[in-house]
Amino acid sequence: MASCFVTSFAAAENPAYAARFHDDLAEEVSRLLGRKVDARKCDHTLSADERGSLVAEAGVLVVLCSPDYYLDEGCLDDWKLFQRRLDHVPARRRPARPPERVLVRWHRIDELPGGRPRPPMLTGDVMAPYNKVGLYRVVRNQGPDSSAYRHVLRELAAAVRKGLTAALPPLPAAERVARTAPLPPPRQPSVRTSLTAAVQQAPQTAVTALRESAPLVFVSYAHDDARHSAEVSSLAQLLKDAGLTVVLDQDVAHEPQIWLRWMADNLEAADFILTVASPAYRRRLKQREQPGKGMGATWEGGYVLDQVYGNPGTWQKRILRVLFPRFGEEALPDFPGSRSATVYLIDPVTGQGDLDQLLGYLRRGSPSPL
Repeated sequence: MASCFVTSFAAAENPAYAARFHDDLAEEVSRLLGRKVDARKCDHTLSADERGSLVAEAGVLVVLCSPDYYLDEGCLDDWKLFQRRLDHVPARRRPARPPERVLVRWHRIDELPGGRPRPPMLTGDVMAPYNKVGLYRVVRNQGPDSSAYRHVLRELAAAVRKGLTAALPPLPAAERVARTAPLPPPRQPSVRTSLTAAVQQAPQTAVTALRESAPLVFVSYAHDDARHSAEVSSLAQLLKDAGLTVVLDQDVAHEPQIWLRWMADNLEAADFILTVASPAYRRRLKQREQPGKGMGATWEGGYVLDQVYGNPGTWQKRILRVLFPRFGEEALPDFPGSRSATVYLIDPVTGQGDLDQLLGYLRRGSPSPL
């Protein structure tokens, strides 16, 4: 069954923010149509064939436009495949801005690759937050319940509904090979993309040159479920956006690893270790998990306990505790000296809470030797 719409976004985007927007848009479109719609995310977690099938059949393509989008080969394939569907519509019936393709100002774009349309403004006020800085900054700065975000959401949902009325036919299977049109002229990647790529390519067994300009922060957590993993990734992206160098297993999971060595090397190299509390992380740090389950977090928890035991008066300078609002304090691992230690309560999607306090401390650089 063809999806009502698919949301295409770059691998470099914050997955939690993109997923939240996609779900909110699906809910708003469902409200407008009076029925639940089938909507899918089209991102780097899917194979090329899976992405191609979604884009070739969906009623509307929603594009989260950003500098990174136009550098992402998977996103460019989505664009070209959908354009081929549009090209099947006779030119005399095809408007200059086809309603079947909904362009979202996700990030500010100063330069567009040749031939790419600019995402439209939703109002005539060029200084409106969405028009000026993009929806990502709106939801990050003002929150998902803000009037600015909800207004944009309603406008985009109306655009999706309009696109569905065009009833764009699916692309025949024989024409679903995406890479036929040339890629747009290459240009310099964004600062965020460059930093992410540099962190992923840097040797994981040594302190790299990146540390000369930013503290190295290791994020230790448990894979409770997909939602928690996405929230941890969102927190990591907030730290990266603030200019910190972050070590997160999700960033290197696409390559074969000897995970014990990876954990040991990076924990030793890290200036700071963020321990993200959750029920599973508490069980594993306290060595109470089922045998053979969550071995990575269990090992990292053992490292943390060794640091606490060996440095009873100073461990809290390097090992920092983070708690997400949906978990209560009962999710915090407890050990001697932890009851009164600082806990940073942070919403990983909006950054609300103690994020500024945490960033202020991390930006001071390496703590005194433990």
